[in-house]
Amino acid sequence: MWVALHDVTVANGTMNIVPRNFAAPLEHLRDGGSDHHITCRVDESQAIPIEMKAGGALFFNYGVPHCTRGNATPNERAGLALHFAVADFLQPDDYHGGKTNDAKTILTGPKATGGKREFGVEVTGTWNAQVDRLLASVGT
Repeated sequence: MWVALHDVTVANGTMNIVPRNFAAPLEHLRDGGSDHHITCRVDESQAIPIEMKAGGALFFNYGVPHCTRGNATPNERAGLALHFAVADFLQPDDYHGGKTNDAKTILTGPKATGGKREFGVEVTGTWNAQVDRLLASVGT
């Protein structure tokens, strides 16, 4: 899930997705210049920019090729990415950098600790306060 914290336009760097690409195998490469540290080669002409207002959310399967573009405006543009997966089915390569389950927050099921393992504190039930704090920090 990708949430727009500011209005998102083509000019300030929308999320771009390549839909219906699930049947084509993708070559994944390490990309030290990316905050995801991984990239894949796709037909860029197939990419669709998704413009949305602040607070809008885009849901897509993590296997869908996606990226944000550069911000060509003088204004900030922020987004919040949350990845949801069934932990029992994740493989080591599914974690950025090949990290173990400890690198991901497990929200439900027998492996969930409410954030205690991941953050050292219980975070269950704090979502609304966290979102309010984040929005206040970006001036919305």
